[in-house]
Amino acid sequence: MKHLLVLLSLCLWTNSVLWAQEDSFSAKPASEGFYNLTQLSFLIGENPVREAELFPSIANINGYRFNKHFSAGIGVGMTFLPDIIFPVFADFRVALFDNNLSPILAIKGGYAFINKEKGVFGYYPTKGTRYAGGGMLNPEIGFSIPMTERADFLLTLGYWYQHLKMENMDSNAHLSRYHTWDLNRVAFTIGFLFK
Repeated sequence: MKHLLVLLSLCLWTNSVLWAQEDSFSAKPASEGFYNLTQLSFLIGENPVREAELFPSIANINGYRFNKHFSAGIGVGMTFLPDIIFPVFADFRVALFDNNLSPILAIKGGYAFINKEKGVFGYYPTKGTRYAGGGMLNPEIGFSIPMTERADFLLTLGYWYQHLKMENMDSNAHLSRYHTWDLNRVAFTIGFLFK
């Protein structure tokens, strides 16, 4: 819970900084410049230790809009599987049209870290744990709906893939035990973009 509060505080602080700089933004057209995107996702799929569930994920992305159609950014997030992982990723977006209801394509790719104190899915790291985490990929398709000149509401549906790996060293037997997971989910996402 502490991690979620820290991430939410960071998201709110980033948004307040962007809104405080509104006067400096007014010199540039709304079609280009820095942006902040806060997303809440619901991942639908199986938990490796239980039946199918709905898993929440939150992400905050800061980036640059090159024009009305193309943007790129860097994001961080928290995903509850139910154990917590922390993805860090690049985000690329394309708005197909410039109208009130624009279709968008997006892709996120990066690496997720595991909360090493807890491990993941019931496997707890020991003193010899050397490696935890793995690559992630999240393509999305959806719509961008303008709320104001400087804010949009985003609604997307996507595929979410996460690879996780842990290596535990058994100091008594001098053996390594590997635990790997390839997680595939459907991701339903809502977001607020401030430009």
